[in-house]
Amino acid sequence: MPFSFRERVSRFSARPFTLTFVLALILASPARAAWDSFEIIHWQTRDAAQLEMLRKLGVTGVKVMADRGDGVGTPLDQQTPVPRAAGMRWYIENIATDWYSSYHRFTPGKDVNWRFMAAQQQYRANPSDNTALFREPSLMDPAWRDKIRARLTAAVRQEKAFRPLYYSLGDETGIADLTAYWDFDLSSWSVAGFRIWLRGQYGSLTALNAEWGTDYVSWDAVQPETTNQAMRRTDDNFAAWNDFKAWMDTSFADALRDGTDAVHRADPTALSAIEGVQIPGWGGYDYTKLAHAADVMELSDDGANVDILHSINPRVIQLITSFGASPADLHAIWHNVLLGARGLILWDEDDSISRADASLGPRAAAYAPLFTALRGDVGRRMLDAEPVRDPVAVLYSPVSFRVRWMLDHRRYGDAWMHRSSEMELEDNAWRAALRGFAAALERMGLRPRFITPEQLASGPPPETTLILPHAIALSGVEAAAIKAFAARGGQVLADTPPGQFDGHGRRLPEPQVIATIVPPNDLATALKLAPAFRVEAQDNDVDSYLFRSRGHRLLALQSHTPRETSENVTVELNGASARDMVTGQDYGKPARLELTLDRITPIFLEIGR
Repeated sequence: MPFSFRERVSRFSARPFTLTFVLALILASPARAAWDSFEIIHWQTRDAAQLEMLRKLGVTGVKVMADRGDGVGTPLDQQTPVPRAAGMRWYIENIATDWYSSYHRFTPGKDVNWRFMAAQQQYRANPSDNTALFREPSLMDPAWRDKIRARLTAAVRQEKAFRPLYYSLGDETGIADLTAYWDFDLSSWSVAGFRIWLRGQYGSLTALNAEWGTDYVSWDAVQPETTNQAMRRTDDNFAAWNDFKAWMDTSFADALRDGTDAVHRADPTALSAIEGVQIPGWGGYDYTKLAHAADVMELSDDGANVDILHSINPRVIQLITSFGASPADLHAIWHNVLLGARGLILWDEDDSISRADASLGPRAAAYAPLFTALRGDVGRRMLDAEPVRDPVAVLYSPVSFRVRWMLDHRRYGDAWMHRSSEMELEDNAWRAALRGFAAALERMGLRPRFITPEQLASGPPPETTLILPHAIALSGVEAAAIKAFAARGGQVLADTPPGQFDGHGRRLPEPQVIATIVPPNDLATALKLAPAFRVEAQDNDVDSYLFRSRGHRLLALQSHTPRETSENVTVELNGASARDMVTGQDYGKPARLELTLDRITPIFLEIGR
């Protein structure tokens, strides 16, 4: 039976998101169908002759657009006969974009984000009009939740016999317009849920008042603090503001999870998806909450985002989208495959893959060898390959991101009302530190595990080094875990003194923990770790990836950027044997293995004892 509004909020709000709680959600989920091959999906609609040509190229699936029952869409049973006759599977696109992407979706004759721009304009004209801060529809509106559940259930029941690849909840989803910053959602549904959630965070009104510096006499009187109010504070206590932002990320992830649960109830083997996933930031993109909200996510590597996602949820199926077949495009596809991508969506708006006369376009020839590899043994081995992570943990701290944003932008006052999603992708010290440490580790041939504040709060991580990228906000239990980690001999590194604020965003008299301060570019001087297999190349521009697969270790090597020519590399095998997984060539056990690395395509070595 569906949960009522209060039951639903209480279920995820009665206590903070903890590792135990997240694991319980995973274990309670139905078993999903195996994703047992690398899928190559063409997005644009094509006829039978074109699909036959694409199938021969290596394309395995297509998109069909959801019919949301609004009189505009085409019924699914009119879209699927052609791909079914061509022997292709499909996925259902944009089933609930009107809820999950309410402020970023196609409207004929309007900008894609026109509703968000209208909300900005309304609030700028009258900042005392809080109705401009009401998300429509609210993510906590029970009528909308019931409506979306029913729509998803109907779609799955109609299509389950054909085993679609997945059911897309929405494309380019977000609380507002993608990663745009906004003070959503002050609607009655959201504020009611916020109060219930706060009880789980604080336990008592006395504790909340002490943290916020308020004097509320009842939970029903508690109000979110807006950005305008937070920017005018002089005590650097951003707890009330930060808590509401954390709540909105929580409610967004729970709304997605509600859709995923509806898909699973209708078909325990079905997969839910979201597409156009943005980098960590505003708009619901707190990966600690988002990572378990859907089964399939379409996103590409942009710094450390993909590795963060896979560290938090190794089961998530990552897809990437390709818009071209240049050397840089092909290199990026392989790079994402090495990071864990398990499928590819082809965007072919200009018919450069599939022409109208069913002939191959210019991109097809460039894709052909790539598709052969991804659909062959290499692709199959990568599907079940598990990354071998080195003894380095890196903290991913969303509350530190939020506090950094406030410190950076309060000097500009009301200028925040004009910011767009593109502006919110810009760097700040938090993003630069996270990306910088990740890049430094990559140059050293090391692959860390990214951990969440909840994971850190559960106890010291097992690794030997803990890196805190601009972790300026830490809870008391996080600080205690870091101190325990250091006390047992662990190395704690950071770019700035950690824990200047507490876990809710209130300034503390002094930093909570002591760390060795090192800029990301100087990490190699402080971190004395070596990869399992050292790789040498000119300019040190080769990335290495170590996996476990079918009882073997796999070592993949790829040029850091697409080169003009191939290059020579040397691998120190440390007494291990090596076999080229593609050609089958057995190299034996040389102390130093000399190889020629293609400018785009990785080398895959099966490493023996």
